[in-house]
Amino acid sequence: MTDAARSFPTSLKTFRANRAERSVAERILAGTLVLAVGGVALQTAVDLFDFWALDRAVEFLLVDSDVGVFAWASVVATFAAALGALLLSFVAARQRNLLWFVAVAAAFLSLDDQVRIHERLGDLADRAEGLALWEPSRLLWPALYLPLLAGVFVALWAVARTLPRDAGRFVLAGLALLAAAVALEVLSAAVVRAGFDRGSFLYELEAVLEEGAELAGWILIAGALLSAFALGLREPAVTMPGEGG
Repeated sequence: MTDAARSFPTSLKTFRANRAERSVAERILAGTLVLAVGGVALQTAVDLFDFWALDRAVEFLLVDSDVGVFAWASVVATFAAALGALLLSFVAARQRNLLWFVAVAAAFLSLDDQVRIHERLGDLADRAEGLALWEPSRLLWPALYLPLLAGVFVALWAVARTLPRDAGRFVLAGLALLAAAVALEVLSAAVVRAGFDRGSFLYELEAVLEEGAELAGWILIAGALLSAFALGLREPAVTMPGEGG
């Protein structure tokens, strides 16, 4: 038996295994897209139902509530991104430091989303004499968190360029949505100053757009990182030169 003949079964087995891993990675991305679209649609529909039919009486159903179910959903999505980055770091050696940074930063942002650190800082600013008119609670946290958010953005952008094309595109789409969410948070200060506070349709529209962008952004990023991890279990060099998007 020739060397080629002896190696054929092994090569065929490897080919099938690689194809199976790609299939898993593709299914993760497909499920991620469904989850992102479905989650945002459900969140928006429930909030607007509470707004129109219940006059915002059920706080548990509001997207801007600190104790609502959708606040929990955002925490979970952000932590999933942290977990995805951590897992991917085990199979993507060249991006390990970047992924560790993303994992730690996303875990902190998830904690912040749960215990509302940024809002507590904003509340302190609200109490400062002469600042209340400018809605500092809505403006202070983006300013304070900008270096961290910029670092996460740059790190994920760099990682996205090394991932398989579809996963990389998911990360970039997620980053665009997160940037839009921060911009909408800053815009909300102008909305409130213009007299459209809680109970107005414009405020509610801004809230569902902002929270929807944030939720979908983290879901897309988490799914992309987990998809790359699934592929990297068979192909440790997830850096994959030439496949970046």
